[in-house]
Amino acid sequence: MGFSSALQGRAAHDALLNRQEAELKLLETMKRCLVQKAKCDREYAVSLAAVTQQGLKIDRSDDLQGSHIMRAWRSFMEELEHTAKQIRTNAEQLETACHEKLVSLYQEKRRVRKQYQEEHTKIATQFSHVSITACGIY
Repeated sequence: MGFSSALQGRAAHDALLNRQEAELKLLETMKRCLVQKAKCDREYAVSLAAVTQQGLKIDRSDDLQGSHIMRAWRSFMEELEHTAKQIRTNAEQLETACHEKLVSLYQEKRRVRKQYQEEHTKIATQFSHVSITACGIY
C-alpha cells in the first residue's frame, strides 16, 4: 500500500502543516471559549442564588400563612435555587472534564505535529542523501 501521489511533494507537506496549525489554533479558541462559558455560567448561578435569597425575604410571613400565592412563590424560588445549583455544577463539570480533555487533545496534536515534522525531515534528508549518491554514481 503506497502513499497517495496527491499527498507527495512540498505543497502537500505545507498543506498538512497548515491544517495541523489551524487545528491547534481552533483548539486554543475552543479552550478560551469554554473557560469563558464556565465563568459566565458561574456568575449567572451566583446571580440566580442572589435573586432567590431576595425573593425569600418576606417581612410579614405571619399574614401569609396558608396563602396559595405564598406557596406558589416559595415553590418558584425553590426551583430557581435548584436551577442555580445545577448551572453551577454543570459549569464546574464543564470546566474540569471538558477543559482537561481539550488540553490533552491539544498536547496530543502538538506531539503528532512534531513527530510528523521530524519524520518528514528524516525522510527528506535520506532522500537527499540517496539522490546525491545516485547522481555521483552516474
